[in-house]
Amino acid sequence: MKNNNRCVVFVSLTGDQQIKCYNLDLDSGTLELWTANNAYGPSGALCLHPSGKVMLVAHVESTTLASFRLDTNTGQLALINKVDTSIGIPAHLTTDCTGRFLLTAYYGDGGVTVHRLGNDGTIEKLVQYIDTGEKAHAIHAVDGDRFVFVPHVCPTNKTCQFRFDSESGLLTANDPAELEPPDDETGPRHICFRPQGDVAYIVNEQGNTVTAHHYEARNGTLEIFQNISTLPSDYTGGGATAHVEVHPKGKWVYASNRGHDSIVGFNIDTAGTLSPFGHFPVPASPRSFNIDPTGQYLYCAGEGANIMTSYRVDATTGELYALQDYEVGQQPFWVMAARLD
Repeated sequence: MKNNNRCVVFVSLTGDQQIKCYNLDLDSGTLELWTANNAYGPSGALCLHPSGKVMLVAHVESTTLASFRLDTNTGQLALINKVDTSIGIPAHLTTDCTGRFLLTAYYGDGGVTVHRLGNDGTIEKLVQYIDTGEKAHAIHAVDGDRFVFVPHVCPTNKTCQFRFDSESGLLTANDPAELEPPDDETGPRHICFRPQGDVAYIVNEQGNTVTAHHYEARNGTLEIFQNISTLPSDYTGGGATAHVEVHPKGKWVYASNRGHDSIVGFNIDTAGTLSPFGHFPVPASPRSFNIDPTGQYLYCAGEGANIMTSYRVDATTGELYALQDYEVGQQPFWVMAARLD
């Protein structure tokens, strides 16, 4: 049976070493468990290959990466191969837009790798390793892979700026090679761009802030123009941010607060400047959340609660309305909503 353009939500479970796939009903936002797949390691960040037929997985709390064949008609993941990089704690990974290279950031030992990918999604030889310092937490390519950004939380506390050669797969330092954050306790963690591509938002783990940057497309560099708190003005309990996303409409930015256990919503004005419009309760320790491709629903997993909650996104205001809790399993690390063509 064909999938008929099915929408799904993947949940990566570090504790259960599984990747679960849920069918998403776009009329209601309801999820139904479709498959529970062996991740062959402590599953962390996920990346869907541009073909839509391969899933790449970082085994957090280890040194391995894995590739899986995704059957879009059954939701099953079949292991293609698993490689040991000997580099501690792969935190995040992405492919280039052609699907020929896999780029990975490492939180434990630090740095980034580039691996070649086979036509079938096999993780092949290591092309490059660059030591950028410990606590690299994300890797993000833009402008048809011309440029790559790698945020590092404290104590490294910087965002690396690279040029990327799409033919060789090699990264080279941009000029400047590093973007300094607003202060010594900022901790850049994850990065996203608004749909126009002219503004980037970085969520800061130690600073409990989101920093807005103008993106200079000719040189592939970022320049800070705003740094704004993710917490209510009267909150004094501390915590650490985790993730940031721009809504598909480009009208709102969302960031998750661990400790306060909330998602904050920001309005985006025409210049890209942020202003908060609300804090919405989520399950404990919200490491990961994702918005479905249609922009109607947001799914947030609480790593400390072993629960994922679905939310309706108000189409006018961007406010979140809780719909249903799902007991997904142990230590949900990553949530990814996708359309399976």
